[in-house]
Amino acid sequence: MYRNLEAELRRKGITRAKLAEALGINIATVSEKLTKPNRLWLYEALEIQRIYFPDMEISYLFEQEQVSA
Repeated sequence: MYRNLEAELRRKGITRAKLAEALGINIATVSEKLTKPNRLWLYEALEIQRIYFPDMEISYLFEQEQVSA
């Protein structure tokens, strides 16, 4: 769902387990939040950006793919 975020996580070697730990949730929940639309809360996105990507724009990290009908 968040193609840019996924790419940046891979570049930095940040696992979903690390995200889960930072957000205080389990890995399955992180996976669901990153793959299903409208599951990620704003405060969670801001926390991911603050901790792991302070030099990147949140709009870039969480840009959603356009789904064609």
